[in-house]
Amino acid sequence: MIRFIVLASLAAAVPAAAQETQASAAAKFTKEFAASDTDRNGVLSLAEVQARTAHMRVGPQKDPAVAKRLAALWFARADANRDRKVTEPEAQALLAATFARYDANKDGRIGTAERTTAKKSLEKGR
Repeated sequence: MIRFIVLASLAAAVPAAAQETQASAAAKFTKEFAASDTDRNGVLSLAEVQARTAHMRVGPQKDPAVAKRLAALWFARADANRDRKVTEPEAQALLAATFARYDANKDGRIGTAERTTAKKSLEKGR
């Protein structure tokens, strides 16, 4: 489920026929991080992540409970040093690891076929 947040940001930002590079994904994520950091202190709290995730459509219906759980899972994974806040470098590290997992052919891009495969694996709960 944690990968869903990253995949959703990759899929939403890129037309279906386009390819997302790690650099373009990181740049878009920098903007998303800034927009999520509502108190402008340079870190994300769990509340900020939950507020941002609440606006995502999750599954066939928008379910606030699912969005809240996804936010908590992402936050736990991103908070590498367990200090109850996520810095942009921590978040970018998670994005990079997820990107590498989806980049099946290791060409530095997530293309249409890789995006489709990733979506299918998420639907199966992998």
